[in-house]
Formats: sequence, C-alpha cells, structure tokens
Amino acid sequence: MTIQPLPPMPQLKLNTEGKPAIPSWVAPPETKLDDIQWQPLRTLDLALLDGTPEQQKECQETFAAAVKNEGFVLIKNFGVAPAVMQRMYDLANWTLNGDALSEEDKKKYEWDFDNGNWAGYKPPIGWSERGKAQPDFMEFYNWYGECWDKDMIPPKLRPFEDEIRAYASHMYNDVSRRVLVILSRILGLEDNYLWDNVAAKGHFLPGSCYCRFQAVHSVPENHGVCTLIPSQPITCLQMCGADGVWRYVPYVKDTVVANLGDVMEVASGGIFKATRHRVIKPVADQQDYERVSVISFNHADPDFPMEPIWHAPLIKEQGVQKDSQVYGAFLKAIEGGMQTPKFGDWKKFRNLGTQALQSAQKTVMINGKPHTENDVGGVKVYREI
Repeated sequence: MTIQPLPPMPQLKLNTEGKPAIPSWVAPPETKLDDIQWQPLRTLDLALLDGTPEQQKECQETFAAAVKNEGFVLIKNFGVAPAVMQRMYDLANWTLNGDALSEEDKKKYEWDFDNGNWAGYKPPIGWSERGKAQPDFMEFYNWYGECWDKDMIPPKLRPFEDEIRAYASHMYNDVSRRVLVILSRILGLEDNYLWDNVAAKGHFLPGSCYCRFQAVHSVPENHGVCTLIPSQPITCLQMCGADGVWRYVPYVKDTVVANLGDVMEVASGGIFKATRHRVIKPVADQQDYERVSVISFNHADPDFPMEPIWHAPLIKEQGVQKDSQVYGAFLKAIEGGMQTPKFGDWKKFRNLGTQALQSAQKTVMINGKPHTENDVGGVKVYREI
C-alpha cells in the first residue's frame, strides 16, 4: 500500500460581499432531558490525515473501528468554520422557511420524481400515487450539478449560487475524498483507489451526488457511498445498534455526522456497515422546533459494479461477511439469479423501492404507540398517529 499524501485540508471560504441581506437562522436549544438513550459514537479528526505517520495511523484506526461496528462516525476539522456553517444554515432556512422561493418558483423548480429527476424543490407531501395527497412534513431543495447546468436556480437565490456551489464542492471533493482515502487504506488499497474507481467524476458535483437543504416541519440505509450531515441540536435522528436497539445520534457542536451507504457495505463484502437509521418525532422538549439540515449525499460512479473489491487485502484476509444486513441480502439476491448490477441501475431500483414504500405506507409500533412509516429520500420517517 502506497501512501499518497493529499494537500492539506482547504478551509472553505465564501464570498458574501455586496450581497442582499438574509435572515439569520437561530439554532434551537439542545434538549435538557436526561433520560435519552444516546448512541456512543467515535470522533474522527480529519486534521490527523495531514499529520505525522503516527497521527495518520490513529485516524485510520478510529475510522476502521467505526465503519466495522457502528457505521456512523462524527467528523471534526473538516474545513468548514462555524461562521461558514452558520451561513449555509441561513441559506437553507431562508430557502425553506423564508421568502427565497415564491409559490411560482416552487411550481417551476419542483422536482420530477415520477420521471426520475430529483433536482429542485420537493413540497412537504408524499410523491407516490397514494402519498401525493398526504403530508409528509419534509420539505427540501436538492442541489444537483444540473441545477447550474440547466438554469434551475431560483431568482432570489442566484446571488448566492456561488456559495452553495462552493460548499457542495468542498463536501464532495475535499471531505468525501478524504473519507475515501481512509477507507482505501483500511481495505489495504492504494490511497486513491476508491476515489479513482468508485466515486463519480466529471463535474464539481457529479452524477447523482447532491447537496440538500432540508426542513422537517413540526414534527434506513442510504444507497450511496456516504452521507455527511452537520450535527445540529434537534434530537430526532436515530440509528439501530448492533444489538438491534434504536438510540439517538448525539449532537456534537462543529462536527459532521457521517454514515456509509449500500455501496461501501457491498464493496467491502459486508465488513463496513451501512447502518439503519430513521427520523422520528423530536424529543418532548423540542417538539415546537424544526430540524433544518444541510446534507451532502455522495454517490458512486453509475458504472461501478455492485460487488466486493475481491483483490482488497482486507477482504482476502477476513473474507466476506455473509451475515451482514445489506451485503447478506444482496448476496442472496445474486445467488437467486440476479445479475450483478451497476450502481446507476441499483440506484434506480432503490428509488423505485422508495416509491413503492410510499404507496404502501404502513403502521408500526414505537414505544408502544402506533406510527406511520414512510421512506423519504432513503431515510425512514415515523410520525405518531
């Protein structure tokens, strides 16, 4: 394995000079409840990747333990200062809760889910034949590369498009790339193997990668490579631990919550975990607040074959994990006659599954109370009936 050092992590700079004033997003207060069952998570310091060999080894060991066990990790020192992150929250909140989008804009730039186009604005209703008439309380604007290529930027947001683009590019080309370097090392591969052979290319935000402004009003594995969500105070994101118990993901200021998707569990032969997670009603003392998020979804090249990287030394040493949740189910489908799909086809299949889940909305019991279950963009959302 050859270590190919990257340049130091760049610090994201945004050009805010001479632009219209926008409202400031005020972070909701943290929960004061003391009976919450939190999921312990490890913290990955990305600055160590620019450090000594010993520090880089520490970075790799921390991440290896996280992806083999929890599938979630907190990342700090990811090149986005608190003031820059605040600016992105300002823009996200203004877009979805302010006057950045007119009713005409919402119709003009609405996503076309039925035809497979997720770019643009999603209103806070479901999108299947049944779900279109039902509120799902989740509103978002998906920023794909094509938003810039096809003039899908609403008028009031155009003065800020360079800032949104800079953030989206940084999270993919700088942060996600470093995550893939560490994963490559864990697998025993060359530093750039996953970036060169798995990650999508050809654009500052290529293929099906995108950045999302999201608001969950008053109130699941992902299918890509990894998802990056800046940690924020509303307590409603849960992950399912190895023991099958659902626990809350903690808020840790100035970190990003990262979790792996289907691609990395399959590519690692089940050694890395794509952990189930869900969004539920906020805890009791936060139910009057909205969860505003800025999420980066990082996907594979559409031609990447969904199979283990058989020549990876770690897979040769440990073998594939046939009992892992995602890879195990995937392996059974292959053994049952399914042809090995490319990621682009797999993503379409998963999206159709998402639509089917919306059509077949079901009721589940959580803590003894009935909840509706919907799959929204790859995350299960539960709402008490």
